[in-house]
Amino acid sequence: MERMGGVENDKRYCIVLKDFTTCGIKVPRGSLGYFNRSRREEMSATVENVKQVVKLQPGNYILISKEEAELLVDIQDLSHRYELFKNEPLFRSIAKVQINDVVQLRKNNKELVGIVKNIENTTRKKELDLYGTLFQVSLMEDNRPSRKKCDPCVKVNAGEIIQVSNTEVEPFVLADAKNGSTQLFDDPSQNISTSSRRKGMGQSNEVPKSFVSSASIPDRGKNSSKHISKALTQISPDPFEGCENPALEVGSMVEVQLRSNLAYGVIRWIGIPEGKVQRMAGIELDYEQKTGSDGTFEKRQYFVCEKNKALFIQLGDCKPDARFLTHELKNVRTTPINAPEKMIADHTMEEDVPPVREDEVQQLMAGRMKGIQGHYNSCYLDSTIFSLFTFSSVLDGILHKPGGHDEKIQQILREDIVNPLRTNGFVNAEKVMKLRKLLGCDTFVSAEKDPEEFINVLLHEVLAVDPLLKIRSGEKIQECNCYQIILDKDDTVKVPTVQFLLERSFLSCDLKFEEIPSCLLVQMPRFGKQFKMFTEIMPSLELDITDLLNNSLRQCFICGVVAEYECAQCLLDPMLSPGAIKQYCYTCNSQVHSHKGRKDHQFRKFPSPINVCVKAPFPRHKMELFAVLCIETSHYVSFVKYGTSKNSWLFFDSMADRIDEENIPEITVCPQIGDYLMISEAMLAYTNLKQLDGFAKRLFCDAYMCMYWSPRMCLY
Repeated sequence: MERMGGVENDKRYCIVLKDFTTCGIKVPRGSLGYFNRSRREEMSATVENVKQVVKLQPGNYILISKEEAELLVDIQDLSHRYELFKNEPLFRSIAKVQINDVVQLRKNNKELVGIVKNIENTTRKKELDLYGTLFQVSLMEDNRPSRKKCDPCVKVNAGEIIQVSNTEVEPFVLADAKNGSTQLFDDPSQNISTSSRRKGMGQSNEVPKSFVSSASIPDRGKNSSKHISKALTQISPDPFEGCENPALEVGSMVEVQLRSNLAYGVIRWIGIPEGKVQRMAGIELDYEQKTGSDGTFEKRQYFVCEKNKALFIQLGDCKPDARFLTHELKNVRTTPINAPEKMIADHTMEEDVPPVREDEVQQLMAGRMKGIQGHYNSCYLDSTIFSLFTFSSVLDGILHKPGGHDEKIQQILREDIVNPLRTNGFVNAEKVMKLRKLLGCDTFVSAEKDPEEFINVLLHEVLAVDPLLKIRSGEKIQECNCYQIILDKDDTVKVPTVQFLLERSFLSCDLKFEEIPSCLLVQMPRFGKQFKMFTEIMPSLELDITDLLNNSLRQCFICGVVAEYECAQCLLDPMLSPGAIKQYCYTCNSQVHSHKGRKDHQFRKFPSPINVCVKAPFPRHKMELFAVLCIETSHYVSFVKYGTSKNSWLFFDSMADRIDEENIPEITVCPQIGDYLMISEAMLAYTNLKQLDGFAKRLFCDAYMCMYWSPRMCLY
């Protein structure tokens, strides 16, 4: 295995390769340690379980990366740790484990098989300033996926894993049955996680050949045998396979069948590659695949995209993405398959229903055919309505406020969608289509839209309610329903928080909230569906808007008394504490700006109360995060907080799956989101958020709009 010297700040991690004694201290093989670059003695190292710095001689150790050290540090048996490290194929495979990979374990002298559901750090750092790495594994019954609602889960360290489905010792190669030639790509479905990772979920029960043989699977009923056999045998040929769809062109959204899974993406290139005879399509996939490329096929680059997101396949194997068909609507049945009859009854619910309670979520909301059923590009609307109304009453006032331009739309939203959703946990696509047809523009029926378009049309043009936000710019007050963050790119900021972005945006544009909003919808700094100013953004659990309010009591950044001056340029000064808005009293402002490097700062005086008797700390005005809308390529989903606990989070996808002409919505409870959002800003600097799990990747990398509410203002 190729080793890299692990550098964490000024640390270089290593593992001891053989027992030795130095200064009367025995250092056993398998011990971990690090060199500190600030020390002049290059061979002096800190080693675990040794209370003093020791000298390491060449040949006694090897440098490893921080990630490798964190995989090993939780293995207490040093001889076992060393054996795993020397088993390069296995150790390399464990280092590449992702959510939904299948692993074989040896725990308590038993060999078990399970599916990785989460990868997490241990709760506290070890003495080497390392967090250990633990794998949460959902076990299988008799080496078969459990059909129970709650699979037994265990947490294991790297030393308890003895085989991984991604191992390169037994690669998964798809062969043509006729001529024995391999296909142009390695089928990601063999790695179990293609479909579920695309959706950001950790639910997959397919088992690769290396763990289960078809002969070992007894008949457990029609559905289960069919489900498992899909993972073990090649699918039957499609009679229409190979026939090119003339409507497909560069820019078309397509779906590709890979064994038992569908992969989704956008065609970026069409042509005949050098050395081939058939037309092929280069597809930029929604999500990374292990065998994907950066747009390169057989050493030649045909288009450019992110690493591991390009797939090349015969054009005849591509089909239009059925989730987003935009041609003339058919009279298709939108009643959900196998949905309970009470869910699909075509009746309204006039009686008002409060938001779903936290203790009702597991029974009422979680699972397939839950939430709002998607239909013809409706994901922007489904995710927005679900996020705003299912568990929150922050906008319930618009459901009843009289005087709107169209009370019929208000009634449909209230009685056909919100009330049934809160009562039954499900709304079918027919109900939502009734709303879409009345929004005043035909494009709302079938075209792709963005959440802010729907929100503005619904609140302003249809319901004519007061704008959610009143923002002062100089002497003018602007009214709007969503705030788009606008700021200059800062390459020194790697993973900004929404708090940081909002403050920086308000300061750079010289804006203030005229009043405290009850609901604040913040659009991330991205333009269109492709360009993102930051690859990762941390949604702030709390948004402190105290210093962004006009005519509010504000505190001096230095001494804590009432502030009178504000300076946007000081925010960028590396000599001042980073992050916080820089506002000063008269004395501190004079002292700070007497520095020769700040004499040209354009600070400004703002109105402040006179003869204030309130003592510091002054009251703060904070808003709470209750939902995050996300989009990757062309599909909106949402993470929503459904209770007061930090772990009360769920994931909603109105088009999680598709059966025949029906989209299948799904709600997945994901308590780990609360832990992700508690990561400190200091840890963000060296945390690879993409490796946490599929949910984390969507939350941090695909955030489009963060929704906040004010508990105080909602009382009014």
